[in-house]
Amino acid sequence: MQRYLERGGRALATDFLNIDAPVSGVRNGLEDHGRIDWWREMDRTRAAFGNDAAWNGHRARTWKHYILSPNPTDGIELPRLRRFATAWAKENFGDYEVAIVYHDDNEGRIPHAHVVVNNTNLATGRRIQEPDPRAVKRSVQKLARDMGLSCFEDAPHPAASRRTCTARLRQRMHSGRAERELASKGAYSWVSDIRSRVAIARMVARSEGEFESVLSAMGVTVSENSAKAAHRDWVYALAEQPTRRVGGERLGLSFSRESLERRFAAGAAGRLADATERRLYEFAREACDLGDIRELRSLADAVSVCETVGARSVDDLAHAMGRLPEGLDAARAAEAVAYVSEKGLLPRHGARGAQRRARAPERPWEKDRPAWMRNRDGDVRQQEPQAPRKQRDNRDGRGGDAR
Repeated sequence: MQRYLERGGRALATDFLNIDAPVSGVRNGLEDHGRIDWWREMDRTRAAFGNDAAWNGHRARTWKHYILSPNPTDGIELPRLRRFATAWAKENFGDYEVAIVYHDDNEGRIPHAHVVVNNTNLATGRRIQEPDPRAVKRSVQKLARDMGLSCFEDAPHPAASRRTCTARLRQRMHSGRAERELASKGAYSWVSDIRSRVAIARMVARSEGEFESVLSAMGVTVSENSAKAAHRDWVYALAEQPTRRVGGERLGLSFSRESLERRFAAGAAGRLADATERRLYEFAREACDLGDIRELRSLADAVSVCETVGARSVDDLAHAMGRLPEGLDAARAAEAVAYVSEKGLLPRHGARGAQRRARAPERPWEKDRPAWMRNRDGDVRQQEPQAPRKQRDNRDGRGGDAR
């Protein structure tokens, strides 16, 4: 977690509760902190209280993560946001270790706060209990009013239309009018959010079981549509907001059950290398855990371009620029080249003599990681016995540290 939040110098500032961080100076009456591996401090605390072990058969929830996003119309500056975020953290998590990291890497460069709360109550030694989301939101809004600010968001605000049209069935990727309007304003669309996650999952999964497991790790559930429906399809929903659900065909033809089943049946032909799929999965999972919708959208756009031109390396993408297929403009392809190069998601050069991988049976995934990402030898997937389908949620209940 810390590595993600602070990489590339993206952190504008940091604040801490119950963590002894070195002070490097003072700005606007607020302390600036020097470098500290706060994830190690959190790890030590969990270990000291025995709160890093499994509980009732479930992996330990190691931390909770919140995003405090101010209303852009407030024009809030970093010092005021720091005072707000610190006050909110003290009010809600005063007995916990808390790290607060500030970014402005969104549209409009609006500063926002990432609040990471360790799982151990320092006063009682007990594990953190799931706070009531409504109470958390009420505390955010009350504090905002007290400080003369407009409403804050402690999670993306969902809004989208349910209008559909039959023409979408002829499109690989379909976005409705309401979704396009939200995108043009830089607003959040839960339909677009689900599409981004499914687009990434279909690129790294090679069976129905893997597909469901990837989506589960990314906070999306998959279910059958109604038996009365004209077509068999899958319905995708946000695990934390199950009423936000959309059918595969509504997202576009390439997201439908029929299209995906054909894709899985094709096996390894034309797929990315194992190492590349691992990087994509880990990058996407990190973005999901952090609620970084913008990063997910950028990643989904890039992998979509890779799929369209059949690219397995940066060189493949660059060579495709001179022969782009209809419907893919040069600007979007150039953005994909820049993105995968910057993030190191694709190898620079294509692999020579890569072995074609035979289709493997369904592989069960562990709660924290997919089974095919463990015990790997080079670029070969390990064969594992078939396991029944199992849905999982609780995305931040994984047993990882806060690095």
